[in-house]
Amino acid sequence: MTRSRARSVWTPPDDIILPNGIRVVCDSVSHVDSAAIGVWVRVGTRDEPRGQRGVAHFVEHTSFRRTRHRTASKISRDFENCGAYANAYTTKEETCYYVRTLSEHIDNVLDTLLDVVLWPTFEKEDIEKERSIITEEIRSYEDEPEEHIFDLGELQLFPRHPLGSPIVGTVDDVRTLKHQHVREFHARHYHAGSITLAISGRCDIDSLRTKIEKLTSGAAKRQPAVRRNAPKPRAATHVELLRSSQQAHLLWQVPTVGCRHDDRFALQVLNVVLGDGMSSRLNVRLRESTGLTYSVYSQLQLFADCGIMAIYAGVDEQNISKAERGIRRVLREIADGGITPAEHRRALAQLRSGKLMSLESLTARMTMLGKGVMEQSRPEDPRETIEAFESVTRDDVARMAQLYCRPEAWSTCTMRPSSERS
Repeated sequence: MTRSRARSVWTPPDDIILPNGIRVVCDSVSHVDSAAIGVWVRVGTRDEPRGQRGVAHFVEHTSFRRTRHRTASKISRDFENCGAYANAYTTKEETCYYVRTLSEHIDNVLDTLLDVVLWPTFEKEDIEKERSIITEEIRSYEDEPEEHIFDLGELQLFPRHPLGSPIVGTVDDVRTLKHQHVREFHARHYHAGSITLAISGRCDIDSLRTKIEKLTSGAAKRQPAVRRNAPKPRAATHVELLRSSQQAHLLWQVPTVGCRHDDRFALQVLNVVLGDGMSSRLNVRLRESTGLTYSVYSQLQLFADCGIMAIYAGVDEQNISKAERGIRRVLREIADGGITPAEHRRALAQLRSGKLMSLESLTARMTMLGKGVMEQSRPEDPRETIEAFESVTRDDVARMAQLYCRPEAWSTCTMRPSSERS
């Protein structure tokens, strides 16, 4: 039933490469009247030159300030006159500029979106304005302990590698970025060979092809791919710091394989059992059974050549030791005993249903197209993903648990409340 259901809501997208090298992936969904459009650029934080932390995110922000053809206010008006919503985000390995729009406005929205991505002018006055805005964005993240501790944890795991850098940079990083850094970064990375245009919704590749070719005719030509160096494994470390807050925040992390490794599916099953859901080991042990925490979970972040499995918990300072003992016990039990048949079935059901339900969202479908090309060099096929999850056995998960759930292998970052509580 799962396979037939996946077939009924998904057909392989049209996947073409334009003469200029830009890739276009079009997922036609005939029963809707809107579309999700994403321009994906294969560049992120890990591609930043030494001494220019935060420049990838800075480029993304400042691209909406001014282009060859539009001011910031005209960019906003051109999107909103169509009733469209536009935004963008930067990750460690890619940048995505996206729009949700009615299908009748796709041509106009594409014109504006591609103008933003391909032809920003990066005027000095715009860079100074955005410098101030991003500084406040950084401070807002630093005011959120749960957000901030993950940035600290990545730096702890990858201290001399760009994967350890916060996506937004630090206040000092943003202050020292120069006008030429922003221009040079865009010129180096925003070229035809690094760009994929993904569309999901009521659309037709034949009618779009000519339009997109025209809009991208002046795009920078393909350049050699930027080499990415994998971070070197690091022994577990343990960090404590003080912060003005009401809670203590605990972050445990262990390096894993990346998003191109065959073990990624078994790792995702392990993550669900460990801490992704109300029935997970961590939630049952630390919240339901002992009442130590309101928020506890695990998550898996996979990059091209490595990954991070993380556990987070927010607890009262008096309960730090109890929570740490609980986390260690959960990890040891799953490393030594694997998972139960019921946990295995439940995890597969969660992963299957999550993938199938995501097909009802045009934004999620567009993301599968674009992120699939970025990570695997081809659009994700949800039917194949579901089959891969279903092929994961309990023995596969036990092998992952033995590799990654030994407590001594995990680095820890503990943020204790300072005496300056509000």
